[in-house]
Amino acid sequence: MAYLVARAVFRAVGRLLFDIRVSGLEHLPADRDGQPVGPWICCGIPHRTWIEPLAVVSFMPPRPRLMMLADGPVMFKSAWRRLLIRRVGGVIPIWPGSGAAGFIEHTAAARTVIGGGAVFALFPETGRPSRAPAFRRLSPGVAYFAIRTGAPIVPVVFGGTHDLYLRRRVEMRVLPPLQPPRPPPPVGSIAERTAAEALMTELRRLTLPAAAAAHVAAERASGRRRVWRWLHGPYPRAD
Repeated sequence: MAYLVARAVFRAVGRLLFDIRVSGLEHLPADRDGQPVGPWICCGIPHRTWIEPLAVVSFMPPRPRLMMLADGPVMFKSAWRRLLIRRVGGVIPIWPGSGAAGFIEHTAAARTVIGGGAVFALFPETGRPSRAPAFRRLSPGVAYFAIRTGAPIVPVVFGGTHDLYLRRRVEMRVLPPLQPPRPPPPVGSIAERTAAEALMTELRRLTLPAAAAAHVAAERASGRRRVWRWLHGPYPRAD
């Protein structure tokens, strides 16, 4: 119940502050009646500010439940965030310096989430901020999560999040799923590495033009009067 209440509040706040347009929900895995089903991996690109995770939580269907892999220090740095996470849940923290042990732990978490029929969500970009519409390097971890769990990757691209202000148009577009190879290659093998590279190549091929198109659509629809630019937060701006 706490998850559904928090989701409704996030959605209302997002609609109030921004002009959020969501498309492509028909690409989500569904049953014969058209109802969304899990499990799958939600891959958000790009991640420039706080709005993208909020949009994923708020505007994806409430079921199946979403569990997000997120930056631990950011998510737990304030008392109200810790309280929210304890009440609502849905966060798997990434801690600095976790290295290979952290990846093993996150893979185990992905297996648990996927095994429960839920959605495992993450934003795979790494490195320095990029100027829109380009995005940063994508970590191959998302490909390994898909290969080792058998879950499809559903890319979700964003436009307009590089510079937030009141009533800014934000585009959120769900793309067709990418299927991992079946049967999966042996863990740690050259075949697995090759499969992961191929999956990442396909992910970039699909998301690069889609993110560029979402950026253009958001720019064209946004007004020139930029008020409440503090909504962007402490994140780097494109300008």
